[in-house]
Amino acid sequence: MWFTKLLVAGILLFMVGSTEGRTTQTQQVPRPLSAADVEHGLKSAVPNARMAALVKQYGVDFELTRTVEEKLRSAGASDSLILQISHSRSRVAGKPVRPAGHTVVDRAHGPANTTHAHAQTSAKELLSQAEKYRTGSGVVRNEGKAAELYHKAAELGNSEAQTRYGDALFDGRGVARSTSESRVWLEKAAHQGNARAECDLGVMLTNGLDIPPDRANGLQYLQAAARLGDGYAEDYLGQLAENGLSGDPSSSEAYMHYLKAWEMRSAWGAYNVARMHERGIGVYKNPSEALRWYMKVVTMPGPNLSDQWSELRSEAWAITGANFRIGDMYADGKGVPKDTSEADKWYQRGVDLATAGARAGWVTAEVYLANAYLQSKGVPLDYDEAMHWMKDAAEYGNRQAQVDLGAMYRDGQGTPQDYGEAMYWYRKAADQGSAVAEWMIGRLYFDGKGVTRDFKEAATWFRKAAGEGLPVAQWDLGMIYYRGYGVSKDLATARAWLQKAAARGYDPATEMLVRLDAASDANVSARPARLH
Repeated sequence: MWFTKLLVAGILLFMVGSTEGRTTQTQQVPRPLSAADVEHGLKSAVPNARMAALVKQYGVDFELTRTVEEKLRSAGASDSLILQISHSRSRVAGKPVRPAGHTVVDRAHGPANTTHAHAQTSAKELLSQAEKYRTGSGVVRNEGKAAELYHKAAELGNSEAQTRYGDALFDGRGVARSTSESRVWLEKAAHQGNARAECDLGVMLTNGLDIPPDRANGLQYLQAAARLGDGYAEDYLGQLAENGLSGDPSSSEAYMHYLKAWEMRSAWGAYNVARMHERGIGVYKNPSEALRWYMKVVTMPGPNLSDQWSELRSEAWAITGANFRIGDMYADGKGVPKDTSEADKWYQRGVDLATAGARAGWVTAEVYLANAYLQSKGVPLDYDEAMHWMKDAAEYGNRQAQVDLGAMYRDGQGTPQDYGEAMYWYRKAADQGSAVAEWMIGRLYFDGKGVTRDFKEAATWFRKAAGEGLPVAQWDLGMIYYRGYGVSKDLATARAWLQKAAARGYDPATEMLVRLDAASDANVSARPARLH
């Protein structure tokens, strides 16, 4: 119960103002904590040390009068927390901390540079024209022309143009795809404090998307972007916290990030809050609450979603996915009465969004559409159509498509069953850092499908995926240590990995831990168990 209360406290601790019409250049700093925030958090069992850290990070907006101090002490405030509050001031918007070795250009000093001002005016005009060609607003849509204009404005030093051109290079929209060139331009924009550029760099580096991964530096970029009010970055910080990729796994920390991202109007923030309620991750499982949050996602106003499918950042993913999840909940009767016609309606909405994105050439939209055909959601079951869209995205380099294509070959969906081909695509995805692909390679080795059975090799791949926070891999690794397959039998290590999987809402791990707690080591060892 205390854990759930902590999550409720997070709602108040991380509230920020709504952000209508937000641009990437507008700095939006989360508000400092009020006395009510601190009091409520303490009463909801937030530890004093954690509260002191929050006060230090966000500051306070109240004076520590005797009356206020007495109220806080009655709520459980310690001497050290009171001291931290007395030393804190409301946080003033300032320059964010940059990743090591990067500086922000300060143009506040020196005589006015009319040439520079003229260049910036020209850059803004070019940027405006580029946006029209990118979206087809008042002109025939032409991504090549848009990229050309972005490039010209970027060379004049406009950070938004540098960001847009960097994104175009990454996605190959109107210009030859080049992740290395994309990184160069995004770094130029990030040095000027562009939040979107910093977020995009953070996603690239933490994921290792076509570049060597650099999680530490990527994390700093994401933190800098979140401080500037970028909701996508805030959500990504939540994902890292949930998976244990920025420290010890923390569902409560992740939940707070997701709530904060939603306050910044990120569809992904609301989507992940819904997911946690649906699966019971860090909160009690509550399908009705999950449905309420999914509804928040699908009713969000936004730009043309057919233009919002980039692998670096995409609210379209969340909105499309939420439509499919709502369809699943109606189909299964979870949180609502079972209603197949209502489910079909939501599936169709998801298919429409995915189709528009796929026809616009976005590979992630192709993956959504392919899976709709595979699962007969909103469209008739059609393996050939699924294979068409999935293979196109996989050959382009989308790692999720590579994972899903591997599964199609593994299961013989739309193609003869071929474990060798499945392994090929799993390895392609694993080379790009896909934890699911790493886990599936481990499964092929464990089961001896397409390769010689090798428990030691299976354990190696399970360990890679488990280290990336994948619950099912943590379960498999725990069971390997429990049975001593390919590793020395070690019940303590088995329990540790099972606990990680259980914390992420993986029910078989929770059930296994109950068995371990209810029986002696000797009895547990005698009972047969096998990998799920």
